Amino acid sequence: MDDSIFIDLTTTELQPGQQFTGKILWALEKAPQEVRLTLGWFTEGRGSTDRKIEAELSWTSDATSGEEPFEFTLPPSPYSFDGKLISLNWELSLSVKKGKAEHQLPITVSPHGHIVELSTVVDDSKRSPLSFLKR
Repeated sequence: MDDSIFIDLTTTELQPGQQFTGKILWALEKAPQEVRLTLGWFTEGRGSTDRKIEAELSWTSDATSGEEPFEFTLPPSPYSFDGKLISLNWELSLSVKKGKAEHQLPITVSPHGHIVELSTVVDDSKRSPLSFLKR
């Protein structure tokens, strides 16, 4: 039997400050001792990666299979966004203490339920020149 863990969530499109519920499920060869669920965000793109865990829950268990309900409240920010140079992504991450089973569930956090697209300046005439470049 392969180790299997899963996050069950009715929607992955959430709003800042929203309280949401779901459940975690596991079926493992060996008892996990501890099952850990985190809610966090990370950046991707140019430069260094930032990462923050906003909340976490853990359960102790000697059972090789089971399920547990969970509830989190999202903070008011940051929003999920996608830009040309950097993106910010939210996820729920489930792991076990004994074993290598992991599961990540990407979620979107924004007022409109979709990733905020950061636009680029298409028309160079809209850019303001830098004063130190003027001669």
